[in-house]
Amino acid sequence: MRLTAPFSQSAGCRAAVRPRRSRIKWRRFTLVFLTAVLLAAATVATTTAAEIPVSFAVAGSPFTVTAQRLKATGATQFASFRKDTKGSSHPVAVVGIRSAHISKLCQSAVAHTPLGSVTLIIRSGTDEPVHAREMVLDVAHLTGNMTFESVEMGRDAATMDSSGPTGPVGTYGQQARALTIENMHLDAWALTAGTFSLADAAMSLKGGAHPCG
Repeated sequence: MRLTAPFSQSAGCRAAVRPRRSRIKWRRFTLVFLTAVLLAAATVATTTAAEIPVSFAVAGSPFTVTAQRLKATGATQFASFRKDTKGSSHPVAVVGIRSAHISKLCQSAVAHTPLGSVTLIIRSGTDEPVHAREMVLDVAHLTGNMTFESVEMGRDAATMDSSGPTGPVGTYGQQARALTIENMHLDAWALTAGTFSLADAAMSLKGGAHPCG
């Protein structure tokens, strides 16, 4: 099953509900619910900041992130739009992640210049996962094998409390106490984070379009 932003729930999802905990597994579907990840082009160690609102104009195309596994605590999602520098609006899922560990991360961004295309690629080290806190992403597309724990779907986005961002009153929202994504592949328009830390990271440039994946 494949979905694109804004998120819509599929009737084919199966859930097992227990008295104190619910757990849902969805395999190989496209869902605008994250958690994933972008490292600013010049940052290959640690970035620290206060809570940052996603208020800047985004670039003209999304970037790509892949990872072997993302394990997150506290995840929220609601639909919105993000504008680029030309004033065009793009539908996104605004995804909040309180804390996450991401294994074998690859992030790529393709720039189209007058001299041709060039791809910036950043990879994390293989031994230690990336650690991120207070992330907010504008996600356009995501696939992977997902497991949600203690999930709430259909909650008013203005009342969500699993992570930082909330949506307008009356907007559909969903949140989970924990989220795991195996074999993650996502395209996103923007990311902000309080902390984004990589060990043994490597950055490279390649001529042409060579996205992670």
